[in-house]
Amino acid sequence: MKGLVKNEPVIVLADEDLSHIDFYQQVLSENGFWLRSVATPGKLNTILEQHPVNILVLNMDFHFSDGESLQQEIRKIRQIPTCKDTRILLTTNQFSSEQKQLAYRVGASDYMVYPIAPDELFLKMGMHLIAGARKGIPSALSRSFNVLAETNMSLYPLLATAASCAQMLKKTSLSNKQAVYVDSLHRATKRATVLSDNLQDFEELSTQFLTLENTPFDLDQLLESLRDYLLGEAESREVELLFNVPLDVPRSLIGDPDRLRRILLNLISEAILIGEGCPIVLSINADNLSDHSVTLRVSIQENIAENDEPSDHLEELAERAMMAMSEVDESLHLLIASYLIDSMGGRVLMDDEEEASGVHFCLDMQVSSVPSNKSFAVPVDLRELRILVVDDNPSSIAVHSAIITSLGFDCEAVSSVDEAFSAIEEGHLDLEGEPFDLVLLDWHMPGKKGYHLLDKLQADMPKENIPLVIVISAFDKAHIDQEKGKGKIDGYLHKPISASVMFDTIMDVMGQNLPKTHRRVLDAQNRLSGVSVNGAGRRILVVDDMPINQQIAQEILISNDFQVDIAQTGKEAVMKVCPAPELYDAILMDLEMPEMNGLEATRIIRETADPENLPILAVTAHTMERDRQRCSDAGMNDHVAKPIEAESLLQKLAVHLGLAVTTTDLLVSEAEEEEDEYDYVDTEEGIKRVMGNDTLYFKLLSDFVHQARVQENMLYQHIESGQLKQAAEHAHTIAGSAGNLSVIALRKSAKQLQNVLMALGDHDAALSQFKRDVDNAIKEIGQILLKRGGIAIDPKHQSAPQNTVGATDNGAANAFMNRMMHFKNQVMAQDLMAIDTYYQLLVDYCDVAPKLKPIGDKLINLEYTEAMVALNAYLDDELNGKPQAEVVGGANDKR
Repeated sequence: MKGLVKNEPVIVLADEDLSHIDFYQQVLSENGFWLRSVATPGKLNTILEQHPVNILVLNMDFHFSDGESLQQEIRKIRQIPTCKDTRILLTTNQFSSEQKQLAYRVGASDYMVYPIAPDELFLKMGMHLIAGARKGIPSALSRSFNVLAETNMSLYPLLATAASCAQMLKKTSLSNKQAVYVDSLHRATKRATVLSDNLQDFEELSTQFLTLENTPFDLDQLLESLRDYLLGEAESREVELLFNVPLDVPRSLIGDPDRLRRILLNLISEAILIGEGCPIVLSINADNLSDHSVTLRVSIQENIAENDEPSDHLEELAERAMMAMSEVDESLHLLIASYLIDSMGGRVLMDDEEEASGVHFCLDMQVSSVPSNKSFAVPVDLRELRILVVDDNPSSIAVHSAIITSLGFDCEAVSSVDEAFSAIEEGHLDLEGEPFDLVLLDWHMPGKKGYHLLDKLQADMPKENIPLVIVISAFDKAHIDQEKGKGKIDGYLHKPISASVMFDTIMDVMGQNLPKTHRRVLDAQNRLSGVSVNGAGRRILVVDDMPINQQIAQEILISNDFQVDIAQTGKEAVMKVCPAPELYDAILMDLEMPEMNGLEATRIIRETADPENLPILAVTAHTMERDRQRCSDAGMNDHVAKPIEAESLLQKLAVHLGLAVTTTDLLVSEAEEEEDEYDYVDTEEGIKRVMGNDTLYFKLLSDFVHQARVQENMLYQHIESGQLKQAAEHAHTIAGSAGNLSVIALRKSAKQLQNVLMALGDHDAALSQFKRDVDNAIKEIGQILLKRGGIAIDPKHQSAPQNTVGATDNGAANAFMNRMMHFKNQVMAQDLMAIDTYYQLLVDYCDVAPKLKPIGDKLINLEYTEAMVALNAYLDDELNGKPQAEVVGGANDKR
């Protein structure tokens, strides 16, 4: 290297900062380079015109005499004959993604930020000298790639068609062997489309026509799609993949998701080839996080655990990634990934000696103003449960343990089947400790496998002591089912696992499958705590756009002697509070509302009311630390998690208003009749949310049916017209109302649909699931309300139903007839309000509810013609054959 450049005027430094000039002189002169430094525009032009210059290092703050833009000045330099092949390196004192993009847009070969390490400076000078000497090679390579790109344009539609056909074929009835072949075909075509996309990007980069998207996307969904692309390649080479993305990394981002996925896919694919079977860990962490932006620090490395043995399998990858933009690399993966990182304003980082070898880069991203509706809040009754991680890979243990601990669980880890069984057994023998509630079991470990632990638990441990088990594996679920034998598996996770998928799986398994004889369930059933507060007439403003949320908050507050005022939007809250803040003692502020959200409203209110005199509590499903910080920055005192828990709300109000809290233990008799269990609606939990007011709860369920159908209809209309963000707002409304009424499955699918719509992604699967859950939930609500009404006419009760509407006076009969005629008109008009009227009839006229059920079944499915036939049959059989009073109140005569 030194022989190439010694005593040649190769490098010119244009910088007005003398410390920079001294630094370059010291580093480069000691290594045999001849540096010409200038501090004035006139001297720069003289040197550039007299000598051929290989490298020009130009400070972006250098003052040119003409005062023109940087792009115009560099264009003038390029016109000087001696600078035709000069490589221009732009420097600056502070990094900026916009400035970096400008540097490459004006034709610079590199962008450097002071301070620069001496080794890095020497490396870059040598790198650019070699790249300049080989200038003809990339040009020829570019022409070759352009030929490939033209071919690619013809192949791309064929690949897309093949991928679509394979995907459709997977949904048909196939034999096991056919399913394997089709799955392999589908994965192969997906990988081929990635290669095709790489070629297309290369063509756009070489012609400087690369256009980046700027669209909202969900990071978890991006990771899931990345997993689908990589599974086949990782399995074929027996490589373990891990995703290490902590929960504090924002999920709702704005940028180019396709290009980001391709960067990760290209780098991980190259790591799999180079790594010789070593585990590959993708880590994404958040730096410089604010309300509007974040720097994603991305690493692709072999291990992350402190006790992992040091290795250098990916050292070659790190070196090649650093040089990919300046030297010709044999890998299209690295070339495209490096150029895309650069085009997106990012930078590849040098290997840190303290970190494992691998590729490290940073990208600045925008944070979406509409946060993800994904909440990682663990229900109170599931917190601090004990989870045992069984895995032989220290990095895998580190990743999974970090997620579990951040969720509030107590986590321990072991590395073998024998250690796992001993830990589970000791958990039951130790009187001072608690047994493990859940085991995350790696299926494929050296020596004894996962199924050996399942067999040992079944054979050597009482059934009631066996914890729940979630299997983690890179194998297909069908493969696991064949090997497990008689062992019981409660959940399944396919590597690599994102934090979001792990959270959902743990919640599903522990929330729904926790045994009814489990000590925590028994404790919750046998001892419930009741909390009450004497509000003494204090006035609370509830700010929420959802009527159901308003009614629940009202019931909780009024039953504890608070006065309640309602505001539908943040704007309305500002208009109520700002003229006279002293009228209110506290505000419950929803965050997501039309016109003006809760954060904006709080900032305005804080201009006239300080936090000590007027506490504002955020009501939100987002309870991560960054979400709480956003609320605090806006001026809020505290937050209440959605769905609203009466106990939590009252305790927090008591703290901020200086009120006494009364707690009583309510013992529940074991002989008490067991509540019916439903798939979609948790009525017991829902009634708790409204302070035990079951009448109000069932009324809210009835109201919810109508509101959900109206919101659902508007959602479909917006999707059909391409207004996905507006459709997402309706999904959010349904999710919020369903959560507050404990319609759990519908809440989950509505939130999933909202996230997909906000990310502008493929929403077909989420929409289908949402449709099924809406229909099934509403059917189940109908059954619940029908059964509630039917209790009054149980055959063992011979007395007349205690229902004021069921009296036999003519006034009540006439009222019933008027309601039925109104109901009939609604059905004839195919009015969505008919379903609401039906449920009101179930509640108010419980003695005729069973006869109305055939009508309701048709209405629930929006089959208005069939509902009309059933209604006419009912009116013909009942109203025309008996006196009206008997129809309403005389059901007992039939008994």
